[in-house]
Amino acid sequence: MTVDLTQDDRGKTVVYQNNRIGTVTDVESGTAYVDPDLDHVPEQLRDQLDWTADAEDYTLDEDAVTAVQNSEVRLRTDLVA
Repeated sequence: MTVDLTQDDRGKTVVYQNNRIGTVTDVESGTAYVDPDLDHVPEQLRDQLDWTADAEDYTLDEDAVTAVQNSEVRLRTDLVA
């Protein structure tokens, strides 16, 4: 199931396994730009999303998202094996 990310998702909290890991700051062409709270992002998930400490942009593609609900963008739980 594909989720369409839109400008309406700006400001929503990014959630992975019931943990808040960041906030969507912008969306362009189905890619969300995220202000992550790297202290709450598991290392394996950071690696999977290519969110390194020195990255300029932290992006999130639609295929990593399982649902957009109210004020949350929920990530797939199977992103990390």
